[in-house]
Amino acid sequence: MELIATNQELASNLSRLIRTYDHVSFAVAWASANTAVFQSLVKHSTRIAKGVIGTHFYQTHPDVLDVFIGSKSVRFMLQPTGVFHPKLYVFWNSQQWEVLIGSANLTSGALTTNAEAMVLLTGADDSSGHLRDQVVSLIDGYWEDAAPATKSMVAAYREVWKRKEPAVRKLAGQYGKAKPRKPLTDSSVMSMSWGQFAAKVKGDQYHGFKERCELLAAVQEAFTRNKDFASMDTGLRKTIAGLPNDFNDRWAWFGSMKGAGYFHQAVNDNSPHLSRALDAIPLRGYVTRSQYDAYLEEFKKAFPKGRHGVGVASRLLALKRPDQFVCFDSKNCKELCADFGIRQTGMDYDRYWEEIVERIADSPWWNAPRPQDATDAAIWDGRAAMLDAIFYRE
Repeated sequence: MELIATNQELASNLSRLIRTYDHVSFAVAWASANTAVFQSLVKHSTRIAKGVIGTHFYQTHPDVLDVFIGSKSVRFMLQPTGVFHPKLYVFWNSQQWEVLIGSANLTSGALTTNAEAMVLLTGADDSSGHLRDQVVSLIDGYWEDAAPATKSMVAAYREVWKRKEPAVRKLAGQYGKAKPRKPLTDSSVMSMSWGQFAAKVKGDQYHGFKERCELLAAVQEAFTRNKDFASMDTGLRKTIAGLPNDFNDRWAWFGSMKGAGYFHQAVNDNSPHLSRALDAIPLRGYVTRSQYDAYLEEFKKAFPKGRHGVGVASRLLALKRPDQFVCFDSKNCKELCADFGIRQTGMDYDRYWEEIVERIADSPWWNAPRPQDATDAAIWDGRAAMLDAIFYRE
């Protein structure tokens, strides 16, 4: 009997057992296709007597199902009552056997980063083979209740998995492709209640929060009153864009774009692409990723020589839809990224949406109902943009 307590030991033992024994049966909750252990199992697939892989919470990658389409020995548990959650591996030949029982699935996480513990049992621990027979029998029972992988079933699973995969990542605290640097509970943004959030906004040490609310309300009224961004006066457009002007002395609040020369030129020239880009963002309702992408596609056309970026793009978004977007600029990005546990450098449009916008949309304060109090309601209407009041530093 041996305790397997490290990822390296687990991967090494599984690889050894797959290579050594003539027969293998297993039952796991989830599996990944991108590990050396899984590839070894596929290479020696003729040795699989019975294999059962769960799919609950869509944590089994669809590539795993693809591999076993038409397999006579591997099946999948699709819709169990409760969660299919065993982690059993049994290996045997005519002379000896070994069994692994514990916490590890056949996933990349289990084999590389997770904290797992498995017990390795051999024939020396039970010379009668009774334990081995019990494990084999248990896996056989699971196998009878599972379904073989067919092309149509795998295609359907993959489509659902694509829709669910971002949510699965978020449950693990991962937004976007980068692994999280800190737990969500260590982020004030991700754990604040509405009351805590509103109190922090009201404690704005650089600008008056009421004046912030007034500016956002004036811009919302301008978008409602005017046909589009292009039809607004130059001073109003510059105010919305965060550029110096004589129309409103608070133009720099929520992110100054004073140094963005190409952006300044596009606003001065009243580029139709900026206006059409903002047309892709509705004034009401949740802004979807496809609407955001449509905005970016048109926005970039205003910069034929490049020099656009997340700062200027998010400034316009934050002023048109301050309930969902915050301007990511040099005065707030350091504190904001530190709180979210994300890299400050290399921020691009995909990362802005996945790592910032999606985090905001999952936070308790953002999902709180609109308050009855008029002051708090004004903060709520611009709650995402108001993160600037919390993270802004001179």
